[in-house]
Amino acid sequence: MDKIINLLINYGLMGIIIAALSEAIFLPIPMELISVPVYLSNPTKAFLYSIILIFFSFLGSIAGYYLGKFLGKPITERFISEKYLNKLKHLYDKNSFGTIFTSLFTPIPYEVYVLSAGMFNIGFKRFIFAAIISRILRHLPQGIIIFLYGDTLLSHLQNYTLAISLFIFTIIILKYLLNRKKSDKN
Repeated sequence: MDKIINLLINYGLMGIIIAALSEAIFLPIPMELISVPVYLSNPTKAFLYSIILIFFSFLGSIAGYYLGKFLGKPITERFISEKYLNKLKHLYDKNSFGTIFTSLFTPIPYEVYVLSAGMFNIGFKRFIFAAIISRILRHLPQGIIIFLYGDTLLSHLQNYTLAISLFIFTIIILKYLLNRKKSDKN
């Protein structure tokens, strides 16, 4: 996976475009691993790059939705257990917009939401609206922050990388333990 990430980073804007198109279909890595290094390599274009990323993620979301609609069941069943598909279906039944929108906050890969939305025949307009809002809220602030503070941010990140990494690791472990505790109760 590191080779793919490094290859996409080396392609710069074209790497962002490829990753953004792929994110909604089959790229199970966070976009930030590709976009942020490219933004930081050219902070004056970070805002523009984030807009381009959002546009191509939108196009990839459309492709992923229709892929899910026509081939979703065989694809998703290979990667997601029936138990989780049923939970996702239940979430879509309760609030399809909210379910897609929450893809912004969860560690579940975005393509799971996109493919399952097509598979469960979620209304296309509602899907697109939620998908575009979630992509804007996820990627635009990064572009703006790096555009405005890129060089300063880069120097601070270099100074605090270990502390940030430990903080993130601690949050992941806590989240895992909380989820495990919840699943033990069920």
